[in-house]
Amino acid sequence: MDGPHRRVRRAPGARVAGLVAALGLLVAVLTLPTASSAFSAATTNPASTLAADRLQPLSGLSVAQTCSVPPAIAFRAATTAAATGSLTLAAPPGTVAGDLLLAQVSHVYTTAALAAPPGWTLVRRDSGSTTLTSALYWRTAVAGEPSATFTFPAGSGVAMVGGVAAYSGVSRTDPVDASAGVSGYGGVAVTPAVTTSTANTVLVRFIANASEVYPAPPGTTQRWQHVSAAGGISAGDEPFAGPGTAASRNSPSPSGTSAYGVGQTVALRRAPGTPSAVLSWTPTPSSWATGYRGERIVGGALQASHPVPFGTTTFTDAGLVNGTTYTYRVWAYRGAWTSDVVSTSLTTSC
Repeated sequence: MDGPHRRVRRAPGARVAGLVAALGLLVAVLTLPTASSAFSAATTNPASTLAADRLQPLSGLSVAQTCSVPPAIAFRAATTAAATGSLTLAAPPGTVAGDLLLAQVSHVYTTAALAAPPGWTLVRRDSGSTTLTSALYWRTAVAGEPSATFTFPAGSGVAMVGGVAAYSGVSRTDPVDASAGVSGYGGVAVTPAVTTSTANTVLVRFIANASEVYPAPPGTTQRWQHVSAAGGISAGDEPFAGPGTAASRNSPSPSGTSAYGVGQTVALRRAPGTPSAVLSWTPTPSSWATGYRGERIVGGALQASHPVPFGTTTFTDAGLVNGTTYTYRVWAYRGAWTSDVVSTSLTTSC
């Protein structure tokens, strides 16, 4: 029918084609990625680096040991005493925990072995015939030691005389580097030569005599003298650079009297230095890392953990303990991202 309201009819195929096109456009829009989903696994990386570009580990990790210079061995003080049957020596004034206590105990007219108090270690025991014996002992002082006394029993009626000195700066575990002793009859006391294996020792020279007290040998600083019914004792010390052989030193009788005597020399070993571990490495090639972290492990247990700024390729771990094996683990990081761990080990020995 013709007229202003005549409706135009479209072909059925055209309507179908239009509908298909509209649906296709809708599907294409729905399947486009969102602004972040394409890089959601790497949004914390600079410039949207792909997740496949992982943080690379550092390389060339090594560790070297350094040792602090230990203090020199120093004499603190000494005490002496005499008695019969048993001898009690007081700890020297000013003794502090960690000091070495070095004792000389001499007795006459018996070769019986002394019964040392608990905690004392025999250095050596030398006798002049059956008339005179001199024994040397050491121990490491503990807290409260300045008020302590130590009793050395020898037996009923045995005359005894002794002294004890305190030294700082001596090894707490292996204080005696070398020792020697000689005995004989005459008017000259001989403190024998010793050969040391370490440097910067202190030689302590002891004299015991059945008749009188001798002065400490020339070349030493006298630390004690004591005379009694048990005879006389004296001690002097001197530094020795070493390592090597320190010659004997002699002391003549002040009265020119011949008697049985014992001379002894002990070389005190200096305390070791404190070790440190110096770690170094080649930086990670991943320039977007922000730092490193290191761990110290002993016996499988974590002892310490340290952050290290990016750009730093060395770290010093100080205050370590001699004779301990330390394992170090180091890795690079950026936020929660971490590289593989690199490790190395060091057994300390200063």
